[in-house]
Amino acid sequence: SDWSSDVCSSDLFGVDLDATRAHYVFAGDSPNDAPMFGYFPHAVGVANVADFGARVAQLPAYITRARCGAGFAELAECLLKAKMG
Repeated sequence: SDWSSDVCSSDLFGVDLDATRAHYVFAGDSPNDAPMFGYFPHAVGVANVADFGARVAQLPAYITRARCGAGFAELAECLLKAKMG
């Protein structure tokens, strides 16, 4: 992990991100999100991430059906349903 994320997660939130990354979901939509897709086991790409094809060095574990903001809303709805049981 990089220094800045370690400082932010540890100092600001009291979280060892390396030890707890499986407890979080990361959402992204483009090639610049690839490092986070690789870091977080529960990374989610909104559907338009597929438009970038091989330019995404590391694909997310999951991809929504919907694109853009609707894809993020799909993810949020899924997380809320899971939390509610």
